[in-house]
Amino acid sequence: MNERDKRGKRQDYVWFNLIMIVWLGVLALVFAASYNINYMQFIMAGVLVINMIFAYNFGVLRGLILALILVFAYGSYMLYGVIITGEIAELQVELVIWLFVLPLGSYLAGQMSQYISFLFWQSDEYRVLQEKITQDDLTGFLNKRGFFETLEREMERAKRFKDPLSLVVIKIANLPEMRAVYGEKGANSIIKALSEQIDSIIRTIDIKGILEPDTIGIILPETDINGARVVAEKLHNSVELIKVDLQKGRRMIRFRISVGIAQYTEVIPDAYALYGRALEDAGRDVG
Repeated sequence: MNERDKRGKRQDYVWFNLIMIVWLGVLALVFAASYNINYMQFIMAGVLVINMIFAYNFGVLRGLILALILVFAYGSYMLYGVIITGEIAELQVELVIWLFVLPLGSYLAGQMSQYISFLFWQSDEYRVLQEKITQDDLTGFLNKRGFFETLEREMERAKRFKDPLSLVVIKIANLPEMRAVYGEKGANSIIKALSEQIDSIIRTIDIKGILEPDTIGIILPETDINGARVVAEKLHNSVELIKVDLQKGRRMIRFRISVGIAQYTEVIPDAYALYGRALEDAGRDVG
């Protein structure tokens, strides 16, 4: 992702701009309520805000370049007022200080933006790393670790909100035969085709995982045991015969699967106990 795409997705740019504009509005009210209005001070405060917004959005270097241009323009104005017109009798601190405040404000805003960019980058890298740790490379499903961590969280959520939660376990009985006939690469193609077929059947909120080479788990949030039976029936009907692209061409692969289901109740202590119930139910399934 390039920097422009990241900028489009970062909400901190919007919030920073809004905060600075609000700050400028507050300054306007303060100056308006003052009996002795110094218009130049208000103008320079506005210039500072604009410069900081520019530096935050476009980086430290561009912000400092703009600040130097503004400093040059402001310094020229002061010299003109002192030497040519005599409007400025003496260089007071409140006038000179802007020569330092403009680049300082630009630098701080740009540095803040860079630091927040780094935090966003770290967050993205952490998310990618977590996906690699908890995701199965072949199917895109969760791996065993990621699946059981997710199942524990879903059980906690179901307990808290009193929502139904069910688990489906699919055992592929003839996977060893497939490996023997089609080899490891062919078996991987078969598992990939099976995972795509499962994806086309279940809902987007359902969570899939590869638990063992021959075992797939599906978490069904907000689904009771009757809904799980419907899903199990769909799986039986849909994955029994699947077209798979193999090295020797497309083949119709027949799966022998057993499907087990279990619904979470508060007497079930953890995710592995729920999985054990679904696995036990799969052992009783005759297809």
